Amino acid sequence: MNFEPNYQKMKNDIRSLKDVEFLVDHFYEAIQQDSFIGPIFNLRLEGRWEMHHKKLYRFWHTVLLRRPDYFGNPVPLHYQMNIDKRHFSRWLTIWSSIIDANFEGVIADRAKFRGETMAGAFLEKIQKEAEK
Repeated sequence: MNFEPNYQKMKNDIRSLKDVEFLVDHFYEAIQQDSFIGPIFNLRLEGRWEMHHKKLYRFWHTVLLRRPDYFGNPVPLHYQMNIDKRHFSRWLTIWSSIIDANFEGVIADRAKFRGETMAGAFLEKIQKEAEK
């Protein structure tokens, strides 16, 4: 038997608004540096990243911790972004990697699941809008 201590950092679940803010900040830091989807976000959000983060804090706080902080319909804001399945796939890869690197637990799993379901729903609505 191996009784050597495990020095690996213990990860906590997403439990508070502060955790949501950490997740959003680190996720969008990775997005901004990504060569595939970074330019899309950087072009649209130049000079407005702080405002975007504040909105996303409320959005994910509502979704993950079931706190009614966000009211609105974010999908139409994505209609003119010229994004497709590849972009959502990359978004999900980064989203999941940030969650996995920093959190574990029921809410962390919910965050990954909700990211997947939202990406699918957004993509479907964007495609329907493009067909009009």
